Amino acid sequence: QVSEQRGRRGGPRPARATPGTRPSARPGQSVAMIGAAGGHAVSVEVIAEPEEAAGWAVLEVIAEGFGDGELVLHWGVGKTRVDEWALPTEDQVKTTPASAHVQGASQALFPKSDAEGCRKVKVEIKGDCGIKGFQFVLHRKPNEWLKNGRDNFIVNLLKMSGQKVFRTRVKNALEADPKAKHNVWSCNGVDVAVLATDVGGSISIKALVSSEGDLVLQYGPAGPDRRWRSSMRIPLARVEGSVSEGTLSLTADQCLKYMMFVLHDASTNHWLKDDGGRDFAMELPELDKSLVPQEPAPAAAAAQFEPQPRVDRANSVKFSKYVQEAMAEQVEACRFKEWSAGGMELVAIASATEAECSVHVLVGTQADMSVQYGCAGADGAWKFSKRIALTTIDMNAKEALIEIPAGKVETNFVFVLHEGACNRWIKDGNIDFRLELPRHPEWDRLKQEEESRLKAAEAEAEAKRAAFVSARREREMRADISFSSFELERDCGDVDVSCMSTDNGTRAKVEIRALLQPRLGECTLHFGVLASAMSGEWVSPLEQKMVEWPEGVTSVDKKACQVQMKRIGDDGLQGLSFTMPATLKKADSGGEDVVEPAIAGIGFVLKTASGDEWIKPRSGGNANARFTSVGRWKGEWAQVADKIVEQEVTWENMSLKRRYENCLEFVNSWEKQSQGMHMRKMRSWNTLVHVDSREAVWSRMPSLPVFEVPEEADIQASKEGFWSWIFVWQRFSFQRILTWERNTCTQPRMLAGTTNQITSRMAELWKAHPRCRMWIRWTLATMGRGGSAGQQIRDEILVIMHAHDIKEIHGTYYEQWHQKLHNNTTPEDIGICRAIIKYLQTNGDMGAYWQVLSEHGIDKARLASYSRPITTEPYMVNTDRGRLIGDFERYLGILRSVHDALDLQLALDHARGMLPGDLQGKLQAICDMGGTSMNNNDEGHGKFMKIHDARTQMLAMLNQRDIQPHMIKELLILDFSLETQQSVLIQGMPSENGLVPLTDQLKCLIMSLVGHMPMEDELQAILADITALGGDCAHQKWGGGSTDSALLLKAMTDRTSRVVGELSDRCQALMGPKAAFLGEQVGAPKKTIDIFVDEVLRGTSLIAVSLVLQRLEPVLRGLAHLPPWQMISPVGKPVHGEFRLIDKMLHIQDKVFETPTVLLSGAVSGEEEVPDGVVGVLVRSAKEAPDILSHCAVRARNFGVLLATCFDPAISEKLAKDFEGKWVEVRCKPDGSLDVEAKPRPAGDAAKSATVAEDAKKLETTQVKMNLSDSMGCKWCIRPDEMTKKGVGSKSLNLALLQPKLPKDILTPQAVALPYGCMQKALGHTANKEKVLKPLEEVLGKLQPKTSNEDAQFIFEEAQILISSMAMPEELKAEMLEAMTKVGAAQGEERLKNLFKPRDAWDAIKGVWASLFAIRPWVSLAKAGRSFHDLNMAVLVQELVEAKYAFVLHTMNPFTNDKDELYGELVAGRGETLVGNFPGRALSFAVKRGGEPRMISFPSKSVALHTQHCLIFRSDSNGEDLEGFAGAGLFESVCAEEDKPGFQRIHRLSVVTDSGYRSKLLKRIAETGWEVERAFDGSPQDIEGCVDINERVFIVQSRPQV
Repeated sequence: QVSEQRGRRGGPRPARATPGTRPSARPGQSVAMIGAAGGHAVSVEVIAEPEEAAGWAVLEVIAEGFGDGELVLHWGVGKTRVDEWALPTEDQVKTTPASAHVQGASQALFPKSDAEGCRKVKVEIKGDCGIKGFQFVLHRKPNEWLKNGRDNFIVNLLKMSGQKVFRTRVKNALEADPKAKHNVWSCNGVDVAVLATDVGGSISIKALVSSEGDLVLQYGPAGPDRRWRSSMRIPLARVEGSVSEGTLSLTADQCLKYMMFVLHDASTNHWLKDDGGRDFAMELPELDKSLVPQEPAPAAAAAQFEPQPRVDRANSVKFSKYVQEAMAEQVEACRFKEWSAGGMELVAIASATEAECSVHVLVGTQADMSVQYGCAGADGAWKFSKRIALTTIDMNAKEALIEIPAGKVETNFVFVLHEGACNRWIKDGNIDFRLELPRHPEWDRLKQEEESRLKAAEAEAEAKRAAFVSARREREMRADISFSSFELERDCGDVDVSCMSTDNGTRAKVEIRALLQPRLGECTLHFGVLASAMSGEWVSPLEQKMVEWPEGVTSVDKKACQVQMKRIGDDGLQGLSFTMPATLKKADSGGEDVVEPAIAGIGFVLKTASGDEWIKPRSGGNANARFTSVGRWKGEWAQVADKIVEQEVTWENMSLKRRYENCLEFVNSWEKQSQGMHMRKMRSWNTLVHVDSREAVWSRMPSLPVFEVPEEADIQASKEGFWSWIFVWQRFSFQRILTWERNTCTQPRMLAGTTNQITSRMAELWKAHPRCRMWIRWTLATMGRGGSAGQQIRDEILVIMHAHDIKEIHGTYYEQWHQKLHNNTTPEDIGICRAIIKYLQTNGDMGAYWQVLSEHGIDKARLASYSRPITTEPYMVNTDRGRLIGDFERYLGILRSVHDALDLQLALDHARGMLPGDLQGKLQAICDMGGTSMNNNDEGHGKFMKIHDARTQMLAMLNQRDIQPHMIKELLILDFSLETQQSVLIQGMPSENGLVPLTDQLKCLIMSLVGHMPMEDELQAILADITALGGDCAHQKWGGGSTDSALLLKAMTDRTSRVVGELSDRCQALMGPKAAFLGEQVGAPKKTIDIFVDEVLRGTSLIAVSLVLQRLEPVLRGLAHLPPWQMISPVGKPVHGEFRLIDKMLHIQDKVFETPTVLLSGAVSGEEEVPDGVVGVLVRSAKEAPDILSHCAVRARNFGVLLATCFDPAISEKLAKDFEGKWVEVRCKPDGSLDVEAKPRPAGDAAKSATVAEDAKKLETTQVKMNLSDSMGCKWCIRPDEMTKKGVGSKSLNLALLQPKLPKDILTPQAVALPYGCMQKALGHTANKEKVLKPLEEVLGKLQPKTSNEDAQFIFEEAQILISSMAMPEELKAEMLEAMTKVGAAQGEERLKNLFKPRDAWDAIKGVWASLFAIRPWVSLAKAGRSFHDLNMAVLVQELVEAKYAFVLHTMNPFTNDKDELYGELVAGRGETLVGNFPGRALSFAVKRGGEPRMISFPSKSVALHTQHCLIFRSDSNGEDLEGFAGAGLFESVCAEEDKPGFQRIHRLSVVTDSGYRSKLLKRIAETGWEVERAFDGSPQDIEGCVDINERVFIVQSRPQV
């Protein structure tokens, strides 16, 4: 199942909708995917398998609820992998209606809706063309997109084929039982189908599951609330292939609304739920009750009342008399009960007649009371609630007569009493009073009639509402300017307001559509025009002369008008429309133009025709529909942002309580819409912090944790987008940027109750959504505690005033504060109370009073701004001052218990009852240790570790699976306070430079991050590494002593710095723009907004980790004797250019610098091109630097461009500050440092880049033509012994020359090659000449010397589509098989032949050839002034060695040019992490001939790639052999099967932890490098190789070292 999203403006910026399920439309046609919300859904159905449709798989993409406006299917296919986006040819995929090619995609126009409201596009995919996936989005021009969450809809065709048995089983089951109600789910690789049938008095269930595991079905009945009423389980039996089946039966009493179920895999203890993370819910068919056996009616009770034993009652003779009289009147009485509660006697008497049940309640009391009553089922849950006042019998007795219609009678009558004078509620102990009601034989029939009537009315209302919601989707799609919907108060209905552009954006049309309760009749719209973009003020509509208002608009006053709503159709819809001029304006963000209507919007309410009832939105204010884009959030969750701004800026009434209520509504709505994460078992705390010290064993699948499924990152980003909005909003409130009271009156107990609600809900959500825990926890910390003392705030201030004879005189200080407390208590009352206490303690010192207020951010203006203003000053009261101070101190405790959630002692006092004794002791010791002050670093570190000890125990409790929300709330509050203290302690130890305490602090802080971010797998890997290795490194006892210890700890801190930096950047990116936007809307001070994110992070472990890493860096660099710079591509002469700052080099790949430029860059991944005109690149920090032997590094050295990494942040910061924009000279110094000096800028054209000028000249004369037809007389496939320089590139040739010269213990992979000209030969083959070669020549003929990169990209896309459509010549297949057979025979093992799969091989070959037609070689060739005609492409076909480690060697040290020293880098797994775009450094080393390896760095890579047993098809161009052109890494190498990535844990790598093994292995690798060099007559070599799982060394490729 998938959820459905859509965005309105500016491209695909989706807004969430609720996930849904939809059963298969026809038996046997499985729903491959579906997203639904209301009447708006997207699904894909399998119409036919290839064997059923002449070799074509037939799918149908179905869109429901979109109306008949233009709707486009925007699609692509996966060729090498399922989730790839590529373009096929018509021979591979065809659609009905036919598709057209646009840039990067194909598009088909949906036809009009069919009779069922569905719009369908048929997609036919050729079964043997190798396509693995089909993916799409829906598009409505100009800028509306519908996606699967934040990802595209993807159909896994490989999995679809594997599901055939499951689909057939489901089809057969449906054919056997066509009346069965059924649902199909697909999640986490498991397919589930459930069929339910009414078999006469019970329901028969059949469950079919497609899964490799042996599963158990745990199920139970549930009502509309989907709460399990009981639980049972059955094992599923394997029936065919991966399909298991189980049957069960639900009895009549179990046949509620739903059957809930989950699946359990006992072998892994894995619980499978739906994709929303919730239990599966199967809605059951309605049971035929006529076939259900009826229980005999209970015997009627005696009509005559017989008194039962009575409790002793003092002075109750009269009351007993009244009871006897009442019983005598109830001639049909059959139930009565008596109670004694609250110092009074109560009796309830119930009697039954045919039409109703009468209940007579008698209470022995003098007080005025009311009875709150209702009916309840056997579970005690109230079905309805009403209130009636007790009437007086005499001064000692009161009564109430209650009549309940027969149709509403339940099992029990329940009630409570309320005494209004003292706000006292009276119950039967801790439960409601309950009386079992009598039954009348006619009631069941009457109740069934009533239920039928209500059900029919409900069904009719639901049908109308469903139609309204379905049409809402269409309205929202058409509303390209704005759309607003309002839910009206008292269930009066809904109103939608759509604003859409017409006449090419020169006019705007507004449509108002309302579905109202029938009882309201035709209503009147009472409205005004909004004065400005963010104003709630009205101006008269009739003053807006440009607007064409509907007929009948009449003026009511100077600001408002009224108009009668018109009925629309027969569905009870009402509405009206009007139009106005509009203008096109540029968007603030610089995106597409936006349409600005003539008016900013309208505000309105409704009233009935009689005028006796006014109807507002459920929020309580006016409904404000805004049409302007000014002041509206442009990103995701715009609807949430708009509502927040609306409430905070325009609502006349606002309070903390109301803000919390609104927040609660937002998060509840979000949870309903949220997809949840993809199914994954949640690990326990012990697992999160566990260190597995076993040596890593190679396997094709990485050890846990593996990467999430690709869409997980997008889902997480969307969740974080929502929660960052909630947090920023509530943080603004916490900081008093938002008002705490505006024109409202909130009783303290009501605020406390709402605070309890929202904080408890936050605790529930924290548990349910591990991905969002950090944000939810931060949000919880902005809120008050709540508690049960809300009413005491009102009561106790009066107690104090009366006890000390403080008069309640209007205008006096204490009375003014009393009125504020009574009506609107806020957290500021804590500051006021403290100021009063200080005033009394200082014997009336008014300066002390104002000083305390100032410390709490309160001044005279603030006091006067309250809705109950405080305009006077306190005075000394004629009473016992000490006792008064004590009373106010106790009162301060009450205020803090409601408002102050983060005081540590208070938090501990609240949580004591749920904490173990030893933890209470630890926390109390922390409370008593004197805060965060310290005399020295040792004392600060001791306090830090005490807090860590307590937090570790609390984090273990928080991560228990069975922890309850009330415990979560208290523990989170405690933990947040402790984390803040830890952060303050770290900030207070700036001089700490001890390696041991700093390492301990780092480990503790990472553990706290893991505890609150359990889904951040790399943090867990880092924690395991530091736990296993950090202690020995810190004590300098690891490996060879201090140097090795420092190098290893440096690798771990570099990785930590990168990961924590990414987390911090993510927080900045999520919070910063939102805080700026909201701050601008509410008029917050700029300084407050500028420091908003820094202030948030300052109290968290993220900033503390950053500070500890800063302190560790110089200590480790000193111990490891590391220079401040690493020269990746050194240059021998000074470099001159303009010094410029950039964020990432990836962002400027197409930029041409006309002036020689030296860049100070952020991240450089290793795969970028150095832009034209750049003469030097300085990378800011090691965590963002490329590997020394990455492709970017190699190309920089080829072109003589300076490339260096700075290891000292202070140096890079100083460079940025001193030299930005200046002309500089950069020199590489022998000691490994750089010297940067400002120089005078050359005058005029002398400053222009010589290379740019040369490139421009070359561009004019460059011939842009590719060899597409000359095969150069090549064979289809050649063996290594047939390879020559004319036939293959250096990769293939060098290996062919090398293999015979190497010792037997140095291996090369078995290989063959497709030589130069093979692609041209295949293009000229009869299978491809007409369909591919001719159109390819035509497409590439469009390339001209001055073709822009953007145009070239489009041309190359077309070329790649044509290459992918090539058919494999049979001759090629035969020659490849023959060559592989001969190679295997020569080497005595047919490894290559056994891995050859023609279809996979052909897809990979085409992938390599297609990489020739790409923007990257086009840019590089232009830069080098070379023509495409110079390029030839061979394909080296090798077995993919099962690599334990991969390495790259330069047999001459590239930094010192020392021919006697080899430099190498090594990574775990496949070498793509070394040469490609994978963050972190490799293990690097240098070895002198005959010497021992010298470690330069240990690995800090995040990821290791686990190879699969297959073939790899490597690009082998002659690019490396062209003078002036560095072709390394420009072209693709394609594996037949994808690698499996996993997060690296270096404490399990023997090459890290075993120094003897490491030294031996590195020496072997170095000797291998020198053997290769000797084989090439002593020429320095650039070598790639690997060590396989059997510790054998393989050379994968070798080329001359540049």
